Parts: sequence; structure tokens; C-alpha cells
Amino acid sequence: MHRILLVDDEKNVGQIVGSFLAAENCEVEHVLTGGEALDRMREERLPDLVLLDINLPDINGMDVLREMKLINKDIPIVMMTGSREIETVVRSIKMGAADFIQKPFRPHDFTRFIREVISARKLPERESCGIVGSSTGMRKVTRLADKFALSDLTILLQGESGTGKELFARAIHQRSKRGKGPFVPLDCAALTETLIDTELFGHEKGSFTGASDRKIGRFERAHGGTLFIDEVENLSPSNQAKLLRAVEEKRIERVGGSKPIKVDVRIIAASNVPLTEVIDRGGFRKDLYYRFSQMTIHIPPLRERKGDVDILIRHFLETYSAEFGRDACISDEALGLLNVYAWPGNVRELENVVKSTAILADGDIHAEHLPHYIRAGSFPSLGKAEEWAVPGIKVDEEIEKGLREGSLDLKALVRRWSDRLEETVIRKVMERSNLNMIRVSRFLNIDPKTLRSKISQIRSDMSRDIRRGKRFPERGGDSPPFQD
Repeated sequence: MHRILLVDDEKNVGQIVGSFLAAENCEVEHVLTGGEALDRMREERLPDLVLLDINLPDINGMDVLREMKLINKDIPIVMMTGSREIETVVRSIKMGAADFIQKPFRPHDFTRFIREVISARKLPERESCGIVGSSTGMRKVTRLADKFALSDLTILLQGESGTGKELFARAIHQRSKRGKGPFVPLDCAALTETLIDTELFGHEKGSFTGASDRKIGRFERAHGGTLFIDEVENLSPSNQAKLLRAVEEKRIERVGGSKPIKVDVRIIAASNVPLTEVIDRGGFRKDLYYRFSQMTIHIPPLRERKGDVDILIRHFLETYSAEFGRDACISDEALGLLNVYAWPGNVRELENVVKSTAILADGDIHAEHLPHYIRAGSFPSLGKAEEWAVPGIKVDEEIEKGLREGSLDLKALVRRWSDRLEETVIRKVMERSNLNMIRVSRFLNIDPKTLRSKISQIRSDMSRDIRRGKRFPERGGDSPPFQD
């Protein structure tokens, strides 16, 4: 995967360029100012290519180019300009720019241009391991994974089921100094306590009934590489004690054996739930947690990855269209429904839906090809407005508070009132009509993309309130209304 730093003060350009280049195996990070771009260049994780706009709000693009070349003269920098002034272009090339491209550019021409730059410059290819996404959360996770890949620290990956923890574990392994060694996974949720022992440590012939041959365990198989232990919250106290000893002593004993075996293994652990909560319930050892969490990386759920759903849909659609020998496109209506859906199963669920839909659709994918629960349940998954316990805005209390504090921010109060009213209208229209999202947008006289953005913000606010402990009494206790 090629890392591209995009420097452009137009906020929508990042998402557009990211979507253009997703199919080109590129990870795009977008910054709005020259100062931010130079900060990124001074970090350990350098980009492979820079797309630099000449007209920036804080520093002239030519000055940014000069500074970037002082930081690292080998990174290719492509200048983007809306100007036809040939002198500027020539001067940037003389200063070390690799090439230039004129805005506005068409998607096909732009992707072909970037492909040619990558090919001509022989940019290093980094294994993406199937990780796709350009949202802020995913960029943060990828930066952390890259930063700690070269160390031998034990890493704990935390995230909901289906968020891609094993993909990140493989990416960390392949980018580490152990990358040429074995990567050995173990899913603790699928095994009993006894089986976990033999899977981890192996067993000697005759050590128990049915042990007709010696078995080499995952620790030995991972020697010189990485052992990925998934869903560690399912380990029994006995499993935890043996694992802790193996991690501390860097040696194991097979079940039924007496000879210590040295192992050189890096461990990456993963959990679907916060291990601190399991510790509070007495289900996990603190000392093992501290060993596992030398570095903890939280992988965000898909519902919090704004903009990634579109990119993932197109990525999976391209993958499975090629596999099934079809060249399918997706309609705006179907795309809208997929963007509104909450994706409790995260990326794994989205991939399965796209795959099955690509098989079902004879050509382009429309709303009728989607699973019924997505067509019927997308809007109600937001939860009914009257069931969502949002504190009301009480004008009298706000005024009294302002009088006590000596000031009242009228614009902020009106904005909060307006946002609340807008949210309530959107939610109630969705609840009380059978319209799909495209028709709802027409009914409300707003653009479908704007509606999707507002729905995404509503869901984000709900997730934040859940984390802060908001209750949903009409659905019972702490159960949020959008859970299945």
C-alpha cells in the first residue's frame, strides 16, 4: 500500500481523492495547511508521495515544497494548481517537484496520472493486508500500527467483532522485523480449556487419551515470528497462568512433557471487549493484562468511520465483480441504504452483504437486491426520537445560568435548538413514512448526501451518549435503541 499525503485547503478534496485512489492500493492522508504538512513530514512515518496544492491558506505551496525537500529530498512531490501560469510550474520542477497536475481533474485522468507516477518512481509497495479506509480513525490506527510494528512490544488490539483485528495483526507482523517469519493465529473462543492448552503448547505422545502422536503447539510454530491470540477474554484462569509463565520465561513445556523449550515469539493479543471490564469482574489476571497491553490499539467500529463505508463498498464490489466475472455498479438508492445501516457486524458484515448482493444482482445493484433487514430496518435502527433520552433545552434555565455567569451565548443556544429540531424532524419523518432515503431527501428538500451526513452525525452523537452512560428507560436499562 502506498502512503500519499494530500495537502489541499478544500475539505471535500480528501474524500474525493481517497475514493479515486482506493482501488489503486493507496492510503491517503489529507491535511489542510502547509504547516500541518510539514509537521507530518517531520514524523517518523513518511509518505511515499506528496500531492501539494500551490495555493494554501498559511504558507505558499512553493515554500512548502522547498521545506519538504530539505526534510527529505527523495520523496516525490506532485504540485497541484488551478493556474495556467507556466512559470510557476517550471519553477516548481526546478525546485525538485516530480511533476504537476492541473485542477480540476477528471477521475479517470487523475488515477491514471497517479498510477504513472507510482510506476515511474518505483514507490515502495507496502502490504495492505486487506485494510481499506481513509477516515480519521483508521488513519490514526494505521499510524500507531506502523509506529510500533518495528519494536518487539506486545500489542493488544481492542475492537468489536468484525472490525478487522486479525488484518491489523497481520499488517503489524509483515511490517515488523519478524515479517519473514511465521504468523500463527489462535481463536480462543472456538476452543475448550484443554484444547487451548494443547493448541498453545502442544503435547507429547501418550500424554492423555487420544494423544497418539506428538503435537507441536502454536508457540513452537510461531518461533521467530508472531503469535496472534484472538478473543483472549475467553481464556480460563489455568490457561492464563500458563500463558503468563510462557511470556515471562520465553519458554514452554508441552502437555505431558518435562523438557523446557525456548521460544522466540512476539505476541499480539486481541479482545472484543475492554479487558479492564473483564478484570473488574474477576475474569482476567491483571499481571497478564499488563504483559499484553504494552501498547493498546483501539480499532473503531464501522459506524464511527465516517466516509469509509463508500470506499469499502466499492473495494468489495470491485473484488467480487472480478471474482464472479461481472462489472457491476451500485445505484445511489442502494448506496444510500447501505450508508444509513448501523453495521453491527462491522466490516465483516458489510463484505458478506456486498458479496452476496454481487452474486444476486444480474448487472447493476439496486435497492431490491439488498437484504430485507437493510431495506426495512435502516431508518428504525436510529431509534425512535421519543425513546432516545436526550436532555431538553430549557430556555429559562439557560437564561438563569447566563445571568449567574454574566453572559449568554445566544448564537450557541439558537444553534443547539436548531440542531435538536432538525434531528427530531428527520427521525420522525423516517419513523412515520415508508419512504426510502432518496425519497426522504426529496420530501425534506435536501441533498441525499447531506441527509446521509446528518444521519451519520445523529448516530455518532448516540454512540457518544451511550459511552457517557445515558440510559434508555423505555427499552430497558442501558440498552441503546439501535442495537439488534
